[in-house]
Amino acid sequence: MQPAHGAYGESLARYFRADASSHLVTSSLRKSRLAVTRIRRDTPGHGMTSPVPRESAFSILLQLRDCPRRELFIEGRSVYRGGYRASTTSIVNLEEEPTAYLESPFDVIHFYVSRTTLNDVADSQGAPRVGTLNCERGAFDPTVWHLGQALLPALERPGEMGAMYAEHLLLASHTYFAFAFGGMRLPAHCQRGGLAPWQIRCATELMIERLKEDLSLAEPAAACGLSISYFSRAFKRSVGTPPHRWLLLQRVLRAKSLLREADRPLVEIAAACGFADQSHFTRVFTSIVGASPGAWRKQVR
Repeated sequence: MQPAHGAYGESLARYFRADASSHLVTSSLRKSRLAVTRIRRDTPGHGMTSPVPRESAFSILLQLRDCPRRELFIEGRSVYRGGYRASTTSIVNLEEEPTAYLESPFDVIHFYVSRTTLNDVADSQGAPRVGTLNCERGAFDPTVWHLGQALLPALERPGEMGAMYAEHLLLASHTYFAFAFGGMRLPAHCQRGGLAPWQIRCATELMIERLKEDLSLAEPAAACGLSISYFSRAFKRSVGTPPHRWLLLQRVLRAKSLLREADRPLVEIAAACGFADQSHFTRVFTSIVGASPGAWRKQVR
């Protein structure tokens, strides 16, 4: 995990004086970082947040619990007084030096979206660049809610998720923001298809060969001569599942093969197949197969 230097990660937690925080940061785009941070405070009467230094970026907030009493200030001027319900979304422009007076406990996911990231997303899609991000304050956006829910396990157990899964979700999130909140549109000539047969073979062989490693999306994309966003979309169109999901399925297939070997320890199998540890192996295997590794091994012997 990379250190945080913008309004995300530990820096963001300090501005909000949060009781607890967790974050993910990846560099899956050419020039920019993709970051998401969860911050939480369980007691009321927080008071005024510390000013967030101006930077060319946006913060997209997803509320995980009701926060009925708060006031938002932009450049020292009050612009909103009220609350946000759980599952709602809002956006602040970090160039406008936002601060907030928080009376209620809070639990919020902050997506950090720099203008450099928006430019990279647009360039990778062959689309005109996005000028700004806007949405109705406190509105429910089902896509943002589901993206946040999908990221929660990665924020709780970042060591288990792997670089490819984190990159896939953060890239999907930021691309959605550009379309939904920035009005990004693809020109007709940028409608794209799947991978060529040699690219499918190249990508899948690389992922199988590096099954034990925490492989990033950048590596199979580069091997195919494609941008990460194009590769991820084209792989799913060609193979029927996103790259990170395909990789998990291959790890489970490898695990099944090793489970047939008498008395091989589960912790050893987990390491050989690229899982973070035995508990991670058990959770993934059970979710895909419908039985724990130990129970499945008993069934096939």
